Amino acid sequence: MIQTYTYTSLNKGPHVLFFGAIHGNEVCGPRALAQVMKELDSGKLQLQKGSATFVPVCNPAAYAQNLRLTEENLNRIFKPTKTPRSYEAQMANVLCNLVDQCDVLLDIHSTTAKGEPFMYLDFPTKTNRAWAEVLGPTGAVVGWPELYKKFGKSHTSFDTTTYAHSRGKDTLLVECGQHKAASATGVAYNAVRNTLAHYALVAEQTHNYKPALAKITNGFFRNEGEALANPTWKHMDRVKKGAALINTKNKPVVAPHDGYIIMPKFDAAVGQDWLYFGRDL
Repeated sequence: MIQTYTYTSLNKGPHVLFFGAIHGNEVCGPRALAQVMKELDSGKLQLQKGSATFVPVCNPAAYAQNLRLTEENLNRIFKPTKTPRSYEAQMANVLCNLVDQCDVLLDIHSTTAKGEPFMYLDFPTKTNRAWAEVLGPTGAVVGWPELYKKFGKSHTSFDTTTYAHSRGKDTLLVECGQHKAASATGVAYNAVRNTLAHYALVAEQTHNYKPALAKITNGFFRNEGEALANPTWKHMDRVKKGAALINTKNKPVVAPHDGYIIMPKFDAAVGQDWLYFGRDL
């Protein structure tokens, strides 16, 4: 089952929640959270106020097998259900309860493709924007909820940040780099420490900057017999309008405008989200 670790100060303050390994093959979150917890346990890092809850591994069965998921994508079904029909749905019930009890949620991920770390600023409220300006990555993607509304019932996304926002929480999702990149754990660690500092749980300074924004405009799900036009794309590679994105049995799917490749998943199964496309904002 899911293991949680909570550290509480004697002084009142916000309750910050950290998720790692929503997808079981994304190991930077568990490693970074273990490092921060070690510093708290040793006294090297001390909470000045509030409380912090760490969930290093949100999907234990997938994590044990180094798999993205066991039955369903936990970050597409993240909502409470009375009769959970999959392992991930059971985990969602436990995790949603934790979100209900917090004030702030940071969800830590990594990507299949290479590319610079970035964050999903799905809900650009005043408090989320202020937090994003100290988190660490210099780029942010917006527009995920709007994109999935366009998909309608054919494809749904009940994800961590959507649920947290619906409960009135500050929330960001950070993509720390490629799964196996040595630097990903450091990005995750810095994001955790910067979050603790931003909400004044620890007495440290943060550095403000303005992350560059890209708006996600299109999403593609893999069909039988299709292939990505470029199997070496990195996240945020530039593509010109009209360039091939996906090769099909007939004419290729092309870029609708000048823009960026966003999170290509080269190992996506048929029916899974495969490639996103966006533009400058």
